[in-house]
Amino acid sequence: MKRFISLALVLLFVALIGGCGKKTVTQEEEVLVPVEIAKTRLADLAHTLNTTGEIIPFAEVAVAPKVSGRVAVIHVKVGDRVSRGQVLLELDATEARNAKTMAEAGVGVARANLNKAKQGLADAELDYNRTKALYDSQAVSKAQFEQAESMLNNARIGVELAGEQLKQAEATLQNAEETYNNFTVTSPLSGLVATVNIENGELAGPQATALTVVELATVKVKVNLSENAVVSIKKGAEVPVTINSLNKTLTGTVASVAPKADPATRAFPVEIHLNNKDGDLKAGMVAVLDLQTGLSQGTVTVPVDALLERDGQYWVYVLEDGKAKEVTVKKGITDGQLVEITEGLQEGQDVIVSGNHLVTDGQRVKVVDSQGGASN
Repeated sequence: MKRFISLALVLLFVALIGGCGKKTVTQEEEVLVPVEIAKTRLADLAHTLNTTGEIIPFAEVAVAPKVSGRVAVIHVKVGDRVSRGQVLLELDATEARNAKTMAEAGVGVARANLNKAKQGLADAELDYNRTKALYDSQAVSKAQFEQAESMLNNARIGVELAGEQLKQAEATLQNAEETYNNFTVTSPLSGLVATVNIENGELAGPQATALTVVELATVKVKVNLSENAVVSIKKGAEVPVTINSLNKTLTGTVASVAPKADPATRAFPVEIHLNNKDGDLKAGMVAVLDLQTGLSQGTVTVPVDALLERDGQYWVYVLEDGKAKEVTVKKGITDGQLVEITEGLQEGQDVIVSGNHLVTDGQRVKVVDSQGGASN
């Protein structure tokens, strides 16, 4: 009996202890997510086509000798800056030099013969005049007069022949000089030596490129655009061009817009020029271009951070009565800071731009910052 009473007391004590351990359930204070908001506003957004192109020289010339010969001297190396007309290389011109010397001598001989013929003509004219005077006074025979007249005519023909021979010799000399000059290869433009494909002592000729000279003071970027994009591109328009390898953005100018599509690609070639006075841009670098292809005027916009996306669906959270309301929207173009909203929003609505990844539809929030300043 005593054991039964003791057990009952123990159970009662445990029950009392268990009862004292239970807490009264109270409603927890609701947690408000801190957010930042901005108002939707009307703005003009440019339609931008982002595309890439390759930087190419403004001009590029493959240089080859006009004649064949063995390379005697190369005056330049890759990277050298050259001027138009500057000597790049020389071929062995021994034979051409000898031919030029002979042609110069031929001109000298022909000029001497012409002078001799002119002197002969002067003598023939003097003899003719004396003989005619004597013939008129009947001091000489008609045969003697006719002989003097014939000698005068022959002297005139001799001068004419000598003159033509001098022209021929001069033409031969001119050809010899041009041939001799062709053994010296000069730069056709001012620029930089891009390649040197020959060595001293090597045979060179018109059939193979010896050097390449490029002009890089101005460079070009060529892109191919569709017919929908090219209609908005005008000659003279400025284009932002980013060179990622240099971490630099430059302003290019549209130099030409092809009036006809390439039959193979059905695209329209567009050429943009860039000033390269500092020489930083190299041929072959990749250029990223932002081409403006249109303008949306007075369109509803939100900051890009306000827009959320999942599986191709877009939405924003609008602030209504202190709560986040999920609104499905359709997006248009963006300029990197603002995004166009074509459906779902109106001007002047408060949208959450920061903290929107932490809220759900209908959740209460606390505004800590807005375009108009902080509020609680």
